[in-house]
This record gives sequence, C-alpha cells and structure tokens, in this order.
Amino acid sequence: MSSRFRSTAATFPTGVTVLSTVSDGEPHGMTVNSFASISIDPLLVLVSVNSSSRTYERIVQSGSFAVTVLSDGQQEVARWFANSQRPSGADSFAGVSWKPAPHSRSPVLLDGISYFDCELDQAYTAGDHTMLIGAVRAYDVLSDRPPLLFVRSRFTELRK
Repeated sequence: MSSRFRSTAATFPTGVTVLSTVSDGEPHGMTVNSFASISIDPLLVLVSVNSSSRTYERIVQSGSFAVTVLSDGQQEVARWFANSQRPSGADSFAGVSWKPAPHSRSPVLLDGISYFDCELDQAYTAGDHTMLIGAVRAYDVLSDRPPLLFVRSRFTELRK
C-alpha cells in the first residue's frame, strides 16, 4: 500500500529545497521537497520533515532554520543533502558555497534561487513527519535561474 501511495503522490511536481540550521555551532542540512508559503500576514512558511531525521532534531534544538530553494543546476546538491550517509556538521557543506542567513545564521546556499530565514514558530506531528512552521525573519531572491523540480521520483527542469 505505501509504495502505491508513494507513486501516486509522486505525480505532483514539487520544488526542491535545502533546509538548514546551526546547532552547537555546526551547520546542518537536508533536502526537502515539502515546502510551502502559508501566510503573508504574518509571514509564515511550512516544511515537513521526517521526525527521525538528524536535521529535525537540530532545528528543534536551535529554534531556527533557513530554506534555500534550489536552481535547476543543483541536482547533485539535492542528492548530496538527501544522502543519509553524508557526513554531519560542517563537513556536509564542504564544496558547497553558502553564507549565514541574517537572522538564524543558518546556511543559505548561494547557488540557489531564493531563501527564507526563519524562527521556529510551531511544530505539529503528523504520522512519521513533523510539520515545522517558520516565522520568516528575512528572505530574498538570489538568482533568476529556473527552479529545480521533482516529479515521479526524478529531478526535472521547468520547460518553457
């Protein structure tokens, strides 16, 4: 049943993001495609993460996070941050250009197309995932490149 549900849900195209935080002075990140803006007043975004992920625990500990929306040229970055075998901490960002977000100091990937710098506002458990609501404290567009998309369990690019 779960494989059929997964393949059905995969027909909905999503953008691809890297969710990041700083905990105990170390940067941490993971690929997330469950991201949405949910409110303009106040500014709020939502990300959904597996409750057992190591980045989730660090976000709860730090109380803040950043979301970088990836560009169409960042498939390898998306795969890297989705790999549970990658090193943790600063080593996971080796070779990735980033800067600290203005509010949270969480990594913002410079080759992305935009970012949202957030304070953790609320968290709701939903099955094996937790929905994190972030109060947006800073945001900006980084590039006018097309976004990286994910559909039917594959990365794809926006066609004109």
